[in-house]
Amino acid sequence: MEKLYGNKEEICDIFGVAKGTLSNDLTIMRRNPEFSKYILQPSHGRVNISIEGYENFLKFRSEARKKML
Repeated sequence: MEKLYGNKEEICDIFGVAKGTLSNDLTIMRRNPEFSKYILQPSHGRVNISIEGYENFLKFRSEARKKML
């Protein structure tokens, strides 16, 4: 069975990002209705992030960056 969600540490390992970078990205995702649905926070200390959703966010950021250049 393919894993759909990961905690912060797992997402950092999968995508090769630092925990601080991931925290910044999650803040941006939470503020954007298109991406906020990919973050589940069932309690204060627990956060589950959709692996596919985070990948979509990175693609979105990459495309936005290309448009700026």
